[in-house]
Amino acid sequence: MRMPISFIIWLTIGCALVLQIMPMPLFADSFRPNWLLMTTIYWCMALPHRFNIASVWCCGLLLDAIWGTNLGANALFFIVVCGLVLKNYQRLRSYSVWHQALLVGMLSFIYQLISYLFQRFFYDVSLIDGYYFSVFSSIVFWPWLFFLLRKVRLHFYLT
Repeated sequence: MRMPISFIIWLTIGCALVLQIMPMPLFADSFRPNWLLMTTIYWCMALPHRFNIASVWCCGLLLDAIWGTNLGANALFFIVVCGLVLKNYQRLRSYSVWHQALLVGMLSFIYQLISYLFQRFFYDVSLIDGYYFSVFSSIVFWPWLFFLLRKVRLHFYLT
């Protein structure tokens, strides 16, 4: 039985949202990878004709609603990052998984930087220790997430 493509994609987005907000010990929270961003990056690379800017916008709005941040802020940051992926998805697909992991780390850094600059401008927050640690954990977890989502995509014949 074939499941609808959009259902499977949004189920993985839902799992990423759960991982994004799941409670963690305080010392490990700064190492939490940005699961939702990595999942949207994967779907933008794998199925750009099915998962596009509108889908990325919806993911950012969901994250804004769950975190209680300004509505549209994360959506805009996600569009900036995933817009780069959508523009270069054919090139990114040809890279090895470890090369992709470094690029995902760079994209995660761009997301973190834009998010910090936004908060600095509007709320005058200061940079906390370990703010960018999630970039390194995103690099480490990307191969695992890539192979998991690829297995899901191939199992359900998502094209």
